[in-house]
Amino acid sequence: MKEIFENPIRMKKRLIVKKGIENIALKVEDIALIYTENKLVFVIDGQSGKKYITDKKLVELGEELDAGIFFRANRKYIISINFIKAFKPFEKVKIQVYLTLPEIEHQIIVSQESAKFFRKWIDEV
Repeated sequence: MKEIFENPIRMKKRLIVKKGIENIALKVEDIALIYTENKLVFVIDGQSGKKYITDKKLVELGEELDAGIFFRANRKYIISINFIKAFKPFEKVKIQVYLTLPEIEHQIIVSQESAKFFRKWIDEV
């Protein structure tokens, strides 16, 4: 059991999120979108569409989650490859990403700096 906690490259399988005072262990593969708004970090469950809060910062989550599944689109969003429906050019150098969840009203734009990495990531994963 000890070796589980000593392996620093082990990727998270679950993320502890909150709904009110309740703590929920959300499977990482069910996460569609993570975003920050008003200094809070929200997690959207791609299976149910429910929104939760996490105590982690976006930077921490970006380091802890599998880079093969999650991509830091910009300062506000981390997206899951499992819930990307489509993407298209935006303002010539950026990319707009559409998720499979119809109720998400966020306009997710991959920044100019990250656009080339996004194209490579989506093609190779």
